[in-house]
Amino acid sequence: MIEKTDFFKNGCMMKISSKTYVSVFSPFAVFLFILSQGLVSSLIFFSAILVHEISHILCLFYLGATVKKISVYPFGIDINADTRRLSYKKELVVSLSGSAANLLFVLLGSAVFNFVPRPELLFFVLCHLSLGLFNLLPITLFDGGKALRLILYDRLEIDTAFRASFLCDLFFSVILFFLCTYLILLSGFNLSVIMVAVYACIAIFFLNITKRSRHKSTPECLFY
Repeated sequence: MIEKTDFFKNGCMMKISSKTYVSVFSPFAVFLFILSQGLVSSLIFFSAILVHEISHILCLFYLGATVKKISVYPFGIDINADTRRLSYKKELVVSLSGSAANLLFVLLGSAVFNFVPRPELLFFVLCHLSLGLFNLLPITLFDGGKALRLILYDRLEIDTAFRASFLCDLFFSVILFFLCTYLILLSGFNLSVIMVAVYACIAIFFLNITKRSRHKSTPECLFY
């Protein structure tokens, strides 16, 4: 009974290894995505996500941080790392490393596309481009928001920087919410657009609220 209680309290996470946990709902999300987009497109999209997250992990290791836990959710990945030894500037590098890797693959994919103009390669470029730019949004859930928060912490007092980050989160989250709602109506309720909108709603109503207390004084930093 205790194990079942802990299972639900931890968000229905399955332990894969000592540091890796996967939500029981993640396979269903993957299945729905493959069902809507096809196997090849799904593999290309998931490979872009993998490049993004591995870049964060490699950058953390290179700069001397310790990865404590990796949690895979249906709409994102948490990399829980001990960053107490990292300066604001090094944390900034880690925050932007995922998007930087995606944009690098955009350049490489575009160069190859000039010689091999295949639709799969174009989709590869678009996946990395959209993932890289989307994560640069100045919302704490995304890399851009974490980068902005670190810049504010480096230049302002903690409380002032925290309030500025909160207002920025609120402003851009509301814009993102209405933009996703508009895209759903414009696309005729396309499943892919709906999945992005759901992800945005999670950012607004869950992660940006329940995790708002996390700031530099906390020895853990989450990257998505």
